[in-house]
Amino acid sequence: MPIIRAQSAMEYLMTYGWAILIIAVVLGALFQLGVFSGGSLIGSACIAAPGFYCQNAALQNTATNNGLAFTFGQNLGIPIYNIAMACAATSNSQGYPSGAAFNDITSGGSWMPTLGTGGASLASGATLSIGAAAGANDLPCIGNNGKFVGFGSPISTAFSGYIWMNYTTGSTAPAAVSNPWYTVKVATLNTKVT
Repeated sequence: MPIIRAQSAMEYLMTYGWAILIIAVVLGALFQLGVFSGGSLIGSACIAAPGFYCQNAALQNTATNNGLAFTFGQNLGIPIYNIAMACAATSNSQGYPSGAAFNDITSGGSWMPTLGTGGASLASGATLSIGAAAGANDLPCIGNNGKFVGFGSPISTAFSGYIWMNYTTGSTAPAAVSNPWYTVKVATLNTKVT
C-alpha cells in the first residue's frame, strides 16, 4: 500500500510540477519583455491650451527620428508667424521652459537649431505635423535631469512636461515694436519613448 501512495504522490508532483515550471517560464518571459514595467501602463496625452490643438504626440528613439513628433494647430482667429517651439519637463520662475531652447519650426514641420531665422506661419484653423514628415527633425524635449528624452532613451521611458511656443502676429517680419513676440504654454504632455 505505501508503494501505491508513493507512486500516486510522485505522479501528482510531476504533473503539477511541470505546470508550475511552464507558468514560471511564461512569467519570466513576460517580465523580460517589459509587460510588468510601469512604463507600459502610461498612456499618451497631449492636452492643448485654449485656442490650440495638439494630437498624436510621440517621443521617438529610432535611427531616423529622435524626439517629439506631433500634430499642432491653432484657432486664434488670426494667422501666426515666426513659430518657434520648445519642449521641457519644467519651467523656470518666469514661466519659460527650463533647460530647453526655442527652435524655429519650418513649414515642413522640422525644427531649425537657429532661432530668429523665421519660422513657419500657420493660418487660423490649420494644422502642422511637426517631426512627422520624412526627413523632418523631431522637436527635442528636455527631461527633469536636464537631458534630452528620446535621444538614446530606453523604450518606455516616461515623460511629462509642456510644449511652449513663440510667435508673432500681423507680419512675417521678425519681431519689432509693432510686431511683438508672444510666448505661450500651448500644451501639457504625458507620453513615453516608443
